[in-house]
Amino acid sequence: MRRSSILVLICCLVASALPAARGGDKNEPKKLPPALAQLLSGSAENFIKRFDRNKDGYLSKDELPPRLAGVFDKFDANSDDKLDRKEVQEMLVVLRQRFGIHTPSPAKPAQGNDAKQVERVVNKFLERMDTNKDGKITRDEAQGPLAKNFERLDSNKDGSLDRSELRRAAEMLLEARSKENGKTGPEKPAKPLVDFDALDSNADGRLSREELQGTPFADQFDQIDTNKDGKIDRKEFGAYLRKLAEKKEP
Repeated sequence: MRRSSILVLICCLVASALPAARGGDKNEPKKLPPALAQLLSGSAENFIKRFDRNKDGYLSKDELPPRLAGVFDKFDANSDDKLDRKEVQEMLVVLRQRFGIHTPSPAKPAQGNDAKQVERVVNKFLERMDTNKDGKITRDEAQGPLAKNFERLDSNKDGSLDRSELRRAAEMLLEARSKENGKTGPEKPAKPLVDFDALDSNADGRLSREELQGTPFADQFDQIDTNKDGKIDRKEFGAYLRKLAEKKEP
């Protein structure tokens, strides 16, 4: 759907949405076009990005169609002639209620050291793959698991992964790594890490000494790195695991 068409739809739908939400209209929610439903179900941050022409992080009246002026005034709580993230979020809540749009509960944010670890992984993603240094990773820039799961991670479908989407990817990688490193029973030793992607915390398709620290493979790094380039690729890692398996066979 063209952007101009979406704007027209928003104008019409918002005009009918607010009276109903404020006045208790009990009509059944109307079915929205998929593109518009997706726009309204997204985050306030993404909504602002869609219409923020001057890129200042706020929405002013002149950045929205004239017929949205009434809506703008209702939600400009501090009367500063711009809508911030909180005010846009309140507007989206009203629209979602009017049109029966349900959004999934946000994932519980990581806390303490977990949050710091997630941010470190996100920073590694950007350092490795954000070649144009715009703070996002596009489909062309993505490597490894990010490339493989790009469609699922790109929640706003804008063709790039921003920091919030990269945090989700980092949480998934760290969760997988934690599960692989868990104990298999109360008296059994920790299960060795054998998942290449779980070990590859920066998702660049290679394992560094830093990434193998604290794993059963740390002391074997030089043996696994057969071409001596200071990195272990998937082929080298697989070959080493096969040798281990052969040694265990009777």
